[in-house]
Amino acid sequence: MSDGGYDKAVNAIDRLARVLAVLYVHYLGDAELGMKAEHLNRCGFSNTEIAQILGSTPNSIGVALHHARQQRPKKQAKQKSRTKGKK
Repeated sequence: MSDGGYDKAVNAIDRLARVLAVLYVHYLGDAELGMKAEHLNRCGFSNTEIAQILGSTPNSIGVALHHARQQRPKKQAKQKSRTKGKK
């Protein structure tokens, strides 16, 4: 494959990934920014890319990811304590 053909293929794949990301965000609906950002981050998108997809700034995405990660262990601990009481 020529360099021009390779570049076109890479650009097409990049556009496809962005379209799928936008569809995924739409699927998440009214979820908070941190949750959407966390899902996109798990898909391999950087803070800058996530910010472009969600119409935000990379800094606010970083803060949202930080808060989402801080809240996750608390939620898991609450769920574990609830299931222990049901036994």
